[in-house]
Amino acid sequence: MDAQGETITGGRMVTREFAEWIADLQPSAVPDSVLDEACRSFADFLGESLFVGGLKEWGKDIAAFCAADGGGQPEATIIATGQRTLASRAALANGTMALGFEYADFGAGSRPYPFAVTAPLALAESRHRSGEDLALAIAIGYEVMGRVFHATFTKSIPFYVPSVYGTLGGAAGSARVLGLPAHETNLALGLACAFTGGTFQGHEEGAWQRSLNGGMSGERAVTAALLAQAGFRGTELGLEGVQGFAQMYTEGHLDPSVLLDGLGDSWFITGRWVKRYPMNTTLHAPVEALLEVMRTHGLHHSDIAEIDAAWQKVEPFLAKTKVSTVVSAQASLPFALAVAAVRGQVGVDEFTDETVADPVVQDLITKTVVHQDKELFQKVKGMPGRVIVRTTDGRELAAEVLHPKGSPGNPLNEDEFKAKFMDMAERVLGHDQADELYRRARELRSAPDVAYLAPLFSPKT
Repeated sequence: MDAQGETITGGRMVTREFAEWIADLQPSAVPDSVLDEACRSFADFLGESLFVGGLKEWGKDIAAFCAADGGGQPEATIIATGQRTLASRAALANGTMALGFEYADFGAGSRPYPFAVTAPLALAESRHRSGEDLALAIAIGYEVMGRVFHATFTKSIPFYVPSVYGTLGGAAGSARVLGLPAHETNLALGLACAFTGGTFQGHEEGAWQRSLNGGMSGERAVTAALLAQAGFRGTELGLEGVQGFAQMYTEGHLDPSVLLDGLGDSWFITGRWVKRYPMNTTLHAPVEALLEVMRTHGLHHSDIAEIDAAWQKVEPFLAKTKVSTVVSAQASLPFALAVAAVRGQVGVDEFTDETVADPVVQDLITKTVVHQDKELFQKVKGMPGRVIVRTTDGRELAAEVLHPKGSPGNPLNEDEFKAKFMDMAERVLGHDQADELYRRARELRSAPDVAYLAPLFSPKT
């Protein structure tokens, strides 16, 4: 193809170059630390998927739909139920679960594991690929998401950012699981560019559709890779074409050097933020600061006259005080502060219909003030927070958190990471099976066939 004049990169076919790297990459060329973090990401993904698929109405509903509407082809497992369905439908179910409770990690420009793990897992199981194949595909998914994001994103776009970039990461990992040559991998990326999308409206309404962004991307990623494998002619200039991804989503901004230089020298997956709390990442530091104040000074929520919280950026939907659903609660700093003050912690049990409706929590929301503090952001390139608690007896008590727990600057240790997994998984599987699944997930690279793990994805009968 003569790409001169048909690209926004002066004729450079960057999608093809990226595809060549993806297709040629071997596990031996990837540091052990990268592949081990992919195994950790896999365990993280399984924990949230089990919790949502086994206990939340939206998880149960998407599982039932995908089992019933899967064409009768038992290719891949739906997590938490154990039902088998078409690989693309399993991805729709599992991706929705993985984005289902605001525990997805942060990094690579968005929330990677619902996108980087979902589609490659469905195809790795259905095609009987090894655990090392899956770990490599996961690492590739993170890298593609991160590099495309940083090469194209310059300002806010009117789409749900994680799914926009996640479809591409999932398709790249899926192509690698299938062992597609460079040309077919190029086509898979081109198809993914056409399939991608997603909106924030689910966040606004507190609708289940918010979680469906993960499932839709996974389903599309599987389809893109399978279509390319079948020889369907997709676009070769998916990223750089004059009507391609960058032109459509980022006003034509695409930096080839950011996209391609130094591939394999560093890896986005090693810098992921593993969430300790099931809520929007920007809320973590202010809430930790509040809990620090309360524990240090022995405060009860009834002692609080006002909570004044500063963070690096205020988005209107994250500062909302009208909270009526769990989805909206997980994206509301006033709610997170209020429920943390009332209950003394912020885990999965603090984000329920009951806590959202709790009149004590709702009353304390009215006593919260949130605002931007640019000086705080200048202290650290991350998501810091500061809180001042004004008490009913006239005191002002302050705390500041620059690196909240789970962030790259303050990572979870092994015991904390496993505790997070077990808190979700054993509610569905019981302690012994959850413990076994955790061990097997962390040892993913040694699995000769990913399908051997699938019976552990749901309660044994």
